[in-house]
Order: sequence, then structure tokens, then C-alpha cells
Amino acid sequence: MPDGSKVFVDETHIALCFEYLHNGSLEKHLSDDFYEFDWHTRFKIIKGICEGLKYIHDELEEPIYHLDLKPDNILLDKDMVPKIADFGLSRIFGNELARITRNPYGTCGYQPPEYIDKGEISGKFDIFSLGVIIIKIVSGPKGYPNCLDQVKRDWRTRLQATSTDDLFEAYCHQVDICFQIALSCVEIDSFRRPDIVTITEKLNGIEIDVGEVINIICRGIQWIARIEI
Repeated sequence: MPDGSKVFVDETHIALCFEYLHNGSLEKHLSDDFYEFDWHTRFKIIKGICEGLKYIHDELEEPIYHLDLKPDNILLDKDMVPKIADFGLSRIFGNELARITRNPYGTCGYQPPEYIDKGEISGKFDIFSLGVIIIKIVSGPKGYPNCLDQVKRDWRTRLQATSTDDLFEAYCHQVDICFQIALSCVEIDSFRRPDIVTITEKLNGIEIDVGEVINIICRGIQWIARIEI
């Protein structure tokens, strides 16, 4: 102060601290360079997103619906494990199954038809967005929704060149199931879309299949090694 007296001000600042995620957003990787990601990495990303969605939809006391799920809002750590981010539009629904709103939610291309037509939001909003994301992860940045058979053939060719015979069929089965899940998620009728619990159960089932194949291969290698010794 001009008279030489001192004034002490106690200021409080609120800050949000987030985990640093080395690989940035999924959107950053949905480019031509995304081809370099093998199937194992893509499946891990798909499964991780579904597990995160299952947590907010099914494992909290009151479900939270994200309502803006898209690659920009999915962050990847150094091990390519996905984390769902940006809950700015999210809503706690309690016991409500759905509600009608005039407020803007979501991003064009990831919004379900019932929201576009009637402003209806529910947990199936996130499921629709998830389906679009899975298609992009499996097919590449453009999605190619009308060329899924060609995408499957491309994956079979690629996996055949990079996988053992035992893993080849197991990985191809994973590709097929992921496509089935994605297409069921983008059903026009929201009641025909699966819930996230059903989706994660399917993914867990096919992950176990691949794990068993790997164990069989390892046991075979160990047995051969013993014979040679």
C-alpha cells in the first residue's frame, strides 16, 4: 500500500488434474498411419472402451450417459489402453430409461436417429456412438460401412500373413464378432441395440478363445523343447 502497510490476500484456485496419456486421442490415430496397428492392439482398444462404458452405465449407483462418445474423447496411454474423457455433456439418469430434450448433445455422425428425429436421449445414445467408433477402429478412418465384406477379406489376408495358423482363425473370429457388435449397435431401432453388459460379455468370450490358443501353443513349444533335450 502507499502508506507502507502490507495486505495479504488469501486466494483459492480450483484446478483439475488429469493423468498424462502419452498417445493422445484415438482420433489422432484414425488416419492412414492407423494401418500400422495390428489386430491385437485394435481389439484391446475396442474392449477397453466397452469396459469404460460398462463402468459408467452399469457399475455406478446411478448410471451416467456420456452423450458425446467419439474418437476425440477417447485417450490412449503409453500401452494403448483407452480412457474415456470429456464428460462435459454427460448426465446422471437415475431410474429414467430415456428423456426428451431440446439441448444439443453429441457430435454429427455419432448421434443416433431417435435423438436427431425426436431429441430422445438414453443409454442407447452411447451404444450407437460406440458402434460407429468400432466400425472406424476395425475398418480405418473412413469406416466403409457399405464395404464390410471387403474389409473382412482384407483382414483375413493381413492376418494370414502375420499370424500363426492357430491364431489366424481365432483373430478372424474376433474381427467377425466385432463387426456383428458394431452393426447391432447402430440399429435404427434403439430397442434392438444391445446393452453394454451384453457387449462386454461377448468380447470377454472371444478374448478367452485367443488366450486358450496362445496357451496351447506355449505348451506345445515347451513339449517340443523337452523332447529335443
